[in-house]
Amino acid sequence: MGNDQGFMPSSVQEGISRRNFLTAGGILGASTIVSSMVGCAPKEPLSDTATAESDAPYYDDAPSPNAEDTTSSLGEKAFVEKKYFPEQPAPETTEYTCDVLVVGCGWAGLHAAVTAADAGASVVVVDKGRPGYSGLSPFSQGATYHIEGYDDREASVTAMTMAGEYVANLDWFNLWLDESESVVEQNKEFGFMETYPSATESGYWDKWDPKGYRREFEDKMRQPKWMGVLEDRGITVVEHTMLVDLVTTDGKVTGGVGFHTKSATPITFSAKAVCLCTGTGSMKSTGYPTSGDTFDGEYMCTNLGLTFVGKEFDDFHQTASYAPGSYYYDNTWEYSENMNGASVGATMEGMNEYVVKKLNSKIKYRNMSVLQGLSPVDGSQWQSTFTAASVTGHDGDSSDPGDRGSFTRSKERVRDIFGAAPGMNSQMSCGVFCGWDDTDGFTGVPGLYVAGNGIYGCMVNGAVFAVQTNHPGCCVMGNHAGAAAADYAASTEMESLDQAQVDAIVEEIFAPSTRAKGVDPNWVIERLRDILVAPGVHVVKNEKALQAALMQIEILRDDFVPMMMGYTGHDLRLCLEAKHKCRSAEMKVKANLFRTESRGLHYRSDYAFRNDEEWLCHVGVSLDENGEVVCRKIDIPDSWKGDTSKKHEERYLVLFPGEAEALGIEVEESGR
Repeated sequence: MGNDQGFMPSSVQEGISRRNFLTAGGILGASTIVSSMVGCAPKEPLSDTATAESDAPYYDDAPSPNAEDTTSSLGEKAFVEKKYFPEQPAPETTEYTCDVLVVGCGWAGLHAAVTAADAGASVVVVDKGRPGYSGLSPFSQGATYHIEGYDDREASVTAMTMAGEYVANLDWFNLWLDESESVVEQNKEFGFMETYPSATESGYWDKWDPKGYRREFEDKMRQPKWMGVLEDRGITVVEHTMLVDLVTTDGKVTGGVGFHTKSATPITFSAKAVCLCTGTGSMKSTGYPTSGDTFDGEYMCTNLGLTFVGKEFDDFHQTASYAPGSYYYDNTWEYSENMNGASVGATMEGMNEYVVKKLNSKIKYRNMSVLQGLSPVDGSQWQSTFTAASVTGHDGDSSDPGDRGSFTRSKERVRDIFGAAPGMNSQMSCGVFCGWDDTDGFTGVPGLYVAGNGIYGCMVNGAVFAVQTNHPGCCVMGNHAGAAAADYAASTEMESLDQAQVDAIVEEIFAPSTRAKGVDPNWVIERLRDILVAPGVHVVKNEKALQAALMQIEILRDDFVPMMMGYTGHDLRLCLEAKHKCRSAEMKVKANLFRTESRGLHYRSDYAFRNDEEWLCHVGVSLDENGEVVCRKIDIPDSWKGDTSKKHEERYLVLFPGEAEALGIEVEESGR
């Protein structure tokens, strides 16, 4: 360890010279690279009599769990020496066969599994964590839905058209309007939307005791109920298992291969149909109490040659400079109070105000915060209600529009920063492009369906997450994909897994354990985060910053991802996740470079204006026959584009910084 370069492969030593321009910032500085290498050679496994006290069940000279941090000669902190965990037992079952395999069990995965099972299919759910607790689903708080006869459908569609910047999928939005209320009612039946007493009414707010509040009302928590919904339908659940890749036979999906992350045990899944509900990804935690999601489904689908849309748009969430990762300051009582049901609340009379309020929040504020800086905020300021567009709660029977109450979220600290999740393409429903007329998440690969945010590219919210389709949208997607998968499974025969593909995936899983020396995957993940979080890449983008980011990502991809190493199931998972993140980062940056305009959550300071003539379309990103990431334009129906004869400033009520000047538009500052 330290700064000894003797064990570095020649390709790495040669590569350092072309990275000198990065050393000043320390993103890929040579001393950081060297100090984060891991040099533990694999040894024979311990005997059966060895105890877990050594914390080294696999290698008899693995570092002690109390190993000190090492420091390079330049004084930079290195990663703590590898700690090896006590050996975990392998699962009893390592081979599964089913009609429908559901990968990931958030909102979309749960509904896909339930719908497929209710249709008569045998269903297996595989989750990298545990259903109800993994991904973003445990912490979603809003349940916006459309109530026919009360909400104004025309106003809602107009809001989506305008606020989605004229590239929103209006066909899918109308489907959401039709079905969002029914899935909310379904979730109520599951027990997911039991109402907590408000934090202020309970008395815990005055005591500032969120943990005590949760303990008293833990019977209302929806997360533990997830498993009961699955078990009631006889759905098999495989926990703590990462599906690594899919297996195909004659062009159709026949299952997949993964491994139990606790014990590093390979597991195979044979299935007639697969629903990928793997969720979104991010290079940094979203600011809620979650770790970053990891683009696993994106990796599998690009391996099959599928195209992704929406990669240039970031649905970054709120956080606070004084506590950027602490939900106690940022989302405590919203989270604790469980789900709030609310309609879209859009009206034709208030349309312009609705759109301006949304876009000022989503576009203008965050861009100006980077361009001009932030006002000092020390966390002492408070607000009594949420500052976004007002909504109306729904407390009673949806058939009685008069039986409605209202809610305001409990008092919370003022948020001062947007952008907690670079790379996250969540509620806009970015993901695999299945065709604009698709409503089932059918990828075009027989047997493969996708559902949920981050993996199904229906692009219902267009370029801005403005009309909050949020978790009911994922549930609608899951219901459609699950029904389609069950129908397909009923019409096809079970195929045997191709053993050559199985062996290749298993080899990919364990490749990091065969390296005597290499790179810690945490280091790769941290570098990717640093690259993607830069303002010129994440918020106020420009070609110079994006090209610099792309160069750094390619260096990681070519020189360091192949060198990652690890010996435990935990390490192997991190290695795979780092590889997935690296590909996703390259796709994202290339999509940002390709769209040479500004639109929605994609702001280019060097193209600080919307260009309807060239860019009323989506950007498709895929791998070509050589494995290179390439981009292309994908046309959208003319009916989604709004009235293109209107003046620019009438179509776009909130202009980007510099847009009026670039287009020679004279506008009053008021309302802009």
